[in-house]
Amino acid sequence: MSEKFKTVSVEEANALVEEHHGWTQSIAKSVARSWNMDWQLDGLDGAAMEALIFCSRRFQPDRGVPFKGYARKRIHEASTEAARKSKGFRSSSRAQNQAREISIELFNVFPEMREGGLPGNSDDPRSAIRELLVGASFIASKTGIDASQPDEAFDFKEVLYMVAELDPIHQAIIWEIYWNGKSMRTVASDWETDELNVIREHKVLVEHMQKRMEKGAKVTPPRVRPGLKNIDQKENLVDGLGIFSKMLEQ
Repeated sequence: MSEKFKTVSVEEANALVEEHHGWTQSIAKSVARSWNMDWQLDGLDGAAMEALIFCSRRFQPDRGVPFKGYARKRIHEASTEAARKSKGFRSSSRAQNQAREISIELFNVFPEMREGGLPGNSDDPRSAIRELLVGASFIASKTGIDASQPDEAFDFKEVLYMVAELDPIHQAIIWEIYWNGKSMRTVASDWETDELNVIREHKVLVEHMQKRMEKGAKVTPPRVRPGLKNIDQKENLVDGLGIFSKMLEQ
């Protein structure tokens, strides 16, 4: 009778992603150097991260193979394939074009990454990685929902339904940053509020969405901090419906 091996739980898989993110980046950088490419702008980081997530979801510790030994080949192959396809970017598939667009837009949302910093200049790498994953989900939903296949469109719409559960002001923050491409500083200036109000609220929203996506079940939406409660008058949010709620009603 063959022995059955147990695959790690979702929580354990997420922990593997957080723990090995830096190691995965080093593989992508190494491949990029050998191809004389930019490991981020040419999409190698996204391919490597996707391979890391794939391996984490299928890892079986009882087989006795260390995770790095299990995942290294797939991550290296994914990075190499991304480099090869990036050379012919003009003829690359819609999915690869979208991955590149997501990488570029993430740099706009988190400009500190251009200087090698983490999102929000965070001292917590795991928190920063989660922020990137949620941000990428927002951008993928924005760029992919109109051009995707029906089954993919359903996944993208699921993210929008989660956002529509939020307070209208919180929906407006996500809309301005990820759909309109504004920096948090610009949003704060437009709303005539302190930049820290927007930065802190964005961080709370990312943490909430990460829990919401991970658990699947509804999680109580966060409250709007006092410094932003007067925004509803300026942004015409007095009807009680946020922009994503209205979008999904159409």
